[in-house]
Amino acid sequence: MKTGRAVKVVSGAVAVLCAVVTLSACGSDNGSGDSAESGELTPVTFAMASPSWNAGYAVMAVVEAEGFYEQEGLKVTTNLFPSATQAAQQVAGGGADLGLMTVEPVAIGHDKDLDLAYFSSYWAKWIYSLQVPDGSAVRSIADLKGKKIGVSAVASSGATFARTAMELNGLGQNGATLVPIGAGAQQINAIKSGQVDALALWDIQYQIVRNAGVTLTPLPIKETADAWGGGFATSRKNLEAKKDVLERFGRAVAKAFVFAKANPEAAIRDLWKLYPETRGSEPEEKALADGVKVLEVRLDGQGFDDKTLGRIDEAAFTRSLDFMASAGLIKKFPAKEIYTDAMFKAFNEFSHDEVVKQAESAG
Repeated sequence: MKTGRAVKVVSGAVAVLCAVVTLSACGSDNGSGDSAESGELTPVTFAMASPSWNAGYAVMAVVEAEGFYEQEGLKVTTNLFPSATQAAQQVAGGGADLGLMTVEPVAIGHDKDLDLAYFSSYWAKWIYSLQVPDGSAVRSIADLKGKKIGVSAVASSGATFARTAMELNGLGQNGATLVPIGAGAQQINAIKSGQVDALALWDIQYQIVRNAGVTLTPLPIKETADAWGGGFATSRKNLEAKKDVLERFGRAVAKAFVFAKANPEAAIRDLWKLYPETRGSEPEEKALADGVKVLEVRLDGQGFDDKTLGRIDEAAFTRSLDFMASAGLIKKFPAKEIYTDAMFKAFNEFSHDEVVKQAESAG
C-alpha cells in the first residue's frame, strides 16, 4: 500500500464510509411491486453526487420534467451531495435507496463492508483526465515536473487522480503542485492568466472551459484508457428486495437518455425549467448551445444504437479497478463482486420510437 497523499485522501474517505455502515436505516423501505400495482407511486430517495445542477446532469432533469418517473410508478426525491463519497454514505447508511456516484467509493469500500454494488451505468467512460492549454510545451506526465496543476479542490477526486497518475508515470505524487481553482469563472481565469500549467478536472468541466474559448489537449494516460466511470449503486440487500423498483428507475432514466439524444435543446430547457439557476446570464442562444455541448459529452458512448442503455461493461470496469489497484488504493478483486449487469435489458423494454416522438414534439 502506498503512503502518499493520494492514499491518505482516499483513506480518510474510507473511514467515513466505514463509519456510516453502522447507521440505522432511514430510507424508504417499500416493497417493489405493491404500490405500482395499486396505482400509487412508490417513493424512492435518490442521492446524486454533484454539488449543484448543471447541463451534465440534464438527463436527470428530463426524467423528472417529462414524467418518466411517474410512468414507471415512482415518486423520486433527489438529494444532492458534494462528493461521490457522501452519496455512497447515504446509500450505505439507508438514507437513500440508491445513488449516482463514480467508481471510487464503492471499489474502495469493498474490503470495508460497505456492501454497495452498481446496477446501472451512467458514466460510460472514465471522466477524469489531465489536460493542458493549446501551445503548452507539456506533452506528457513527465513534463509536469515542477509545474502547477489546477484542481477544483485539493481533496477532490480530480486531485487524487492527478497524484495517482503522476505516481504511476514515475513523476511522484508531489512532482507538481496542485492549485485549487474552484469552478466556473475561477477555472477559466486561472488557465487564461497562466496561474496554472495544466488542469485535473472531469469531462463536463473541460467542456465548460472549452465553451469559454480555451482550447485544451489531453495528456496520454494509458491506465485509464477505455475505463468505466461509474453509475447507479445501491445496497446488496436492495438488489434483491427492490429489484423491480431499480428496474423501473433504470428504465425511466433510459427513456430520459433517449429523449435527450433526440432533442438535446429540449433537454437543456427541461433543466432550466426545473432549476432556473442553471440558465446563467449568457444570451439565450449561446447559453443553449453551450449547454448542449456539455450534455453531448454525457450522451457519448451510452448505447443508443444497440439499445444497451445502462449496461456495465466488465472489461471497462476491470480497467478502472486495475488503475486503482496499481496505485495501491484497493486490493485487486473481480469487478463482478461490486456490480450486476442483470437489469439493463429491463431498462430498455420500452418504445424508443415513442420517446423520440415525444422529444421531437417538445418545444
